[in-house]
Amino acid sequence: MANLRAPHILLGIALLLGICADLFFYGHALGISVPFFVILGLLALSVISQIEARPGVANRWLGVAAFSFAIWLAVRDEPMLIALNLLALIGLLLLLAVSFRSDALHRLPPVRLAKRAFHALFEIGIYPAILAFRQMSRLRIGGDQVRALTPVVRGVILATPLLLIFAGLLTAADSIFASYVTQLLTLQLPFSLWTTIVHAIIIICFAWGAAGLLIVALAEGVPTMAELPAEGDTERLERSSMAWRFLGSTEAITVLLLLDLLFAGFMAIQGAYLFGGLSSLARSGMTYAEYARRGFFELLTVACLALGLLCTLALVTHRENAARRLAFNASSSAMVLLVLGILTSAFQRMWLYELAYGFTRLRLYTHGFMIWLAMVLLIFVAALICARPRIFLSGGFASALISLTILNIISPDALIVRENIARYQANPSALTRSSITGRYSNNEGVDLGYLLSLSNDAVPTIVNALPLLNPMQREQAIRQLMIRKQQLYVSDDGWQSWNLSRSSANIAISQMISP
Repeated sequence: MANLRAPHILLGIALLLGICADLFFYGHALGISVPFFVILGLLALSVISQIEARPGVANRWLGVAAFSFAIWLAVRDEPMLIALNLLALIGLLLLLAVSFRSDALHRLPPVRLAKRAFHALFEIGIYPAILAFRQMSRLRIGGDQVRALTPVVRGVILATPLLLIFAGLLTAADSIFASYVTQLLTLQLPFSLWTTIVHAIIIICFAWGAAGLLIVALAEGVPTMAELPAEGDTERLERSSMAWRFLGSTEAITVLLLLDLLFAGFMAIQGAYLFGGLSSLARSGMTYAEYARRGFFELLTVACLALGLLCTLALVTHRENAARRLAFNASSSAMVLLVLGILTSAFQRMWLYELAYGFTRLRLYTHGFMIWLAMVLLIFVAALICARPRIFLSGGFASALISLTILNIISPDALIVRENIARYQANPSALTRSSITGRYSNNEGVDLGYLLSLSNDAVPTIVNALPLLNPMQREQAIRQLMIRKQQLYVSDDGWQSWNLSRSSANIAISQMISP
């Protein structure tokens, strides 16, 4: 652990952050308090880094990225988005702490960065306690302080019998005062002991985590590269760096070519259905469900395994010369193109299923994952051709953040409502199936029960779509929306929980019922 100039200031700032976390989050839903707390944490890091004269500039954009996902937690209300935004927020804050005093993130060796992040998790759990114990051990009470406290102790002893006499008289004189004295003597405190313990646990946990992140951020950064070897050690270094490449290029290229042939044969058979759409599917005699469910998850698994295989072969294959590197890159690129075709087939299967039965969260997130996976495959090809693995790692990381941001922008629940309503308008008498009950019906309507079960992100869109529903559905929707408004009123527990989606839902329902 690094030696700090003012460890007491760091611990004090961490304690204040713990108290703020208790005020912001205890008994409150996640809302605008999250970006406020993140801002306080980033300001604390800036202040303590200046005090310790250990500034970090190169990777402060990670703090901006973390703050952006904190803002989305105050905007969206859909459970999966909340979980993904929280995961991105925590990951970015940890990455900021690990690389705070390092060079720019894209210049850091990925292996060393991963090791540092792994070690940081243990340091966050241990270092705050070590620092606190060190500070407490410096508190010395000498003989002079003890002698100064002696008169106070004698005064307490002399006052004790007087306190008992006067307390007894006052207790007899006032029943309310007597009740407080009784509670105090019987340890029946005028406040909830359990609530106090919970507050203390929240403050300690957040203060501990904040102190750990600050200590990690102030430590030495991740080195950009190893020290240059002496002239006589150059050959030894090159050999050691290539030792883990144990697979010959012939074996790897053979594996890739055989898999390319397999994937190519599959795509040749899939061609008719991939581009034929609903008409080709109807001629095949398969239903939508049979076509989509029979192979969708298998195809998605193939794509994920193929990406893992490509990454593994790129790491362990020894490419002896330029010709072997060209052959390996060509066969790997061919596999990526074929896997993209397989992903397209899986995408088409899910799209046909959605055309038949409508959109759901699972189907929408699956589509988003496939698009992100296709982006990662293309980034892999670019990194392979340029012989720069950092392109793949940085591009995969950036594409994940961008994909999550796009999901936040489009609002999956609102998109589900819009698309399902539009689908119903295009074919109101189509056979539909309830996503909740699984039963088929021809009720000339959408699966309203499912739409009304979505988060508050979807409520304004549902309110706008009310004129498009038949009278029975409209009445059902209004009844459920009124129940939702009552739930929003009950869950309104302070400014800390303010959320744009919940506020917009409340306003939309209020405008719906206003004359």
